[in-house]
Amino acid sequence: MKFVQALLLGITMMVSLAWARPEVIFPKEAEVSNTTVISVFQVAELKEITGVAFNEIAKMPLVDQIEKQDSIVLSGEEISKKLRDLVKNSEILKKINPTFRIPSEVRIRIRQDGYSKEEIERSLRNVLVAKCETCKFQIRLNALPKMSSLNGIIDWTQDIKYGSFMIPVREADQFSNKWITGTVRVQKQVPVARKLIRFGERLQQEDLEIQETDITFVKEETPELSQVVGLLANRTLSPRSPVLLSDLKREPATRKGQVVKALVGDSVFEVSINASAEETGFIGDVIKIKNPETQKVMSAIVIDKGVVKVQ
Repeated sequence: MKFVQALLLGITMMVSLAWARPEVIFPKEAEVSNTTVISVFQVAELKEITGVAFNEIAKMPLVDQIEKQDSIVLSGEEISKKLRDLVKNSEILKKINPTFRIPSEVRIRIRQDGYSKEEIERSLRNVLVAKCETCKFQIRLNALPKMSSLNGIIDWTQDIKYGSFMIPVREADQFSNKWITGTVRVQKQVPVARKLIRFGERLQQEDLEIQETDITFVKEETPELSQVVGLLANRTLSPRSPVLLSDLKREPATRKGQVVKALVGDSVFEVSINASAEETGFIGDVIKIKNPETQKVMSAIVIDKGVVKVQ
């Protein structure tokens, strides 16, 4: 299994804790599959690293050629030098300035009889964490294919779904009809209803709390608490159920035909006039308004309930 080129180029992730510095953490000992190359991705844990930076670090070879041996011991100094050189030659890595936690020695055990379950779980966790840093994952591998050569490629570019998954394994760059199968369950701190919230009811801060919840089969991104407070329930929400944006609806800040306060001018000099909204709009929308005295139609951005700013 050589490291798949262009690994995980499609991986994106929600912005996670802004103050968390990216880390690459090496264990004192790790088991890997019997491959032609051993990369960082197979051995280390990658945290707060996504996209191109993830690829550059993950695909870096630690050992370029494996002879027939059961284990390899790498010095921490040797690994550190390779990583420092990698960062030195990458503008992206210099920008994120990752921290490397490396013990004095890293012992790598090489599984001779097939794919290493330990390595697959570690690599899969790296992929999943790159998508959701704040999630907790429970991984269960059901089946690993037999390794018929050292040229097998686990296709980590596939979009791995929560719940049951199948990851294809190719050999000699061809489809081999071999699969890694298993399940992933996901827990995350999300807004949940503290009580029964009825259809049409406005969500208040006291109606909600943050709770670690199973989101394995949730089909959309989970919102922050601040994103849902003040919105209207689009359906009845039961206690302890996660609150999703699809469960809610925004209340228009202006409605067609409504008299709105229109602000004209800048921070130095500003006046307000009454105008008629020609369109229904939410905060942030640009709508048409009409001056009832001149009948002039203007564009304005909705900045508050019943308030617009003429552009």
